[in-house]
Amino acid sequence: VEEYKDFASRKSDLERTELQKDKTGVFTGCYAKNPANGDAIPIWVADYVLASYGTGAIMAVPAHDTRDNEFALKYNIPVKWVVKNEANLSDDAKQVYPGLGIIENSSSSETGLDINQLSSKEAGLKVIEWAERTGNGKKK
Repeated sequence: VEEYKDFASRKSDLERTELQKDKTGVFTGCYAKNPANGDAIPIWVADYVLASYGTGAIMAVPAHDTRDNEFALKYNIPVKWVVKNEANLSDDAKQVYPGLGIIENSSSSETGLDINQLSSKEAGLKVIEWAERTGNGKKK
């Protein structure tokens, strides 16, 4: 990881954000626990995530972000679809979909959060309420 960080730090922000460039990264060997469902999420260091954007740390969503999807496919990271396109609710084509839609694969009896079949906007509000109630986050 340290070797990779040194390698990536020599790239400019422009080089790191070029849409057509090959994304690189390294698995840290560590996992974070998703508080919403208890899943272990692998932690990677990648060159296309910029410290100047937000906190510099993200939760990649490869089913719903093109850059995250390219990275996941390159490194064989599992892809989980959680938003169905309202205009095309078919499961036939699992393509990157960054828009609003109907939530799926987002229920956990362990944590008490179930947002399946809600609209993206409605689910977002429910997740905020759940995060505040359980001490896992605050609306900001």
